[in-house]
Amino acid sequence: MRRWFGASSFDERERSIASVAAEQEIPAYAAQLEEEYRYDGVWELRCPGFLRIGEVAALPDRALLGWLDRLSGLRLPRTLAILDEAPEFASAWQLALRVYMTQTLAEADQDLLGLLAVEVWKRRRPDRPCLEVLLDEEFAAHVACLTDAGRNLGRYLAFVRRVFPLLQGDNFDDATLGGESASHLVLCVARLAKLSLRAAFASPAQASDGMAEALRWYDRLPVRRGDLRGPFARILAEGLEALGRADEAERLRRRAEAR
Repeated sequence: MRRWFGASSFDERERSIASVAAEQEIPAYAAQLEEEYRYDGVWELRCPGFLRIGEVAALPDRALLGWLDRLSGLRLPRTLAILDEAPEFASAWQLALRVYMTQTLAEADQDLLGLLAVEVWKRRRPDRPCLEVLLDEEFAAHVACLTDAGRNLGRYLAFVRRVFPLLQGDNFDDATLGGESASHLVLCVARLAKLSLRAAFASPAQASDGMAEALRWYDRLPVRRGDLRGPFARILAEGLEALGRADEAERLRRRAEAR
């Protein structure tokens, strides 16, 4: 998780995934996905007492609801009603920590409460997904591309094309999911650009499609994340150059410097 946030190493755990992720404007569930992936095999040593996403997903319905009832500060019928009434693509994890947690919980229990809410939503509302379902899809596509970008870039591109119009309309500033989610979606577009660069030589046609989609969303980056424009522009320019489009790359660099 620390590597995701830019730190040089993973510190021994002194705060919860939820608290660290909230400070970084990245959904806590996404932070745990990343952490489980990076520290597979040493999870129990790094995160004693913290359950994996897969362990919660394996719970039978009775145990799942029993844990939710124990950790939530609300009665179970009310807890489930709130989850059922939440808007599509809302974050079940954030809803749990902001609404269900009416008293202070230990850090491991905070994370567990978030995971429980996500899993209950997945089972009760498969046709109207929460944000975390989309993060599952994005993460799986990203990992596949890291293995073989030339073969799997189309999977990540399909995710962006399907999900972004539903969530954002034509502008990141119109995000319906709030600041944390909007920031994560900016990260997704940056990933698309980097993965397209990675695939440029193995699959230039797919890389060109991915770069075009990333460029389309680059123009809609919110003003509040203007600090991303420089690094983002460099990634896009390198990708354009790898595809033999040096003139476009130079124009992009000049436009970024002028802003």
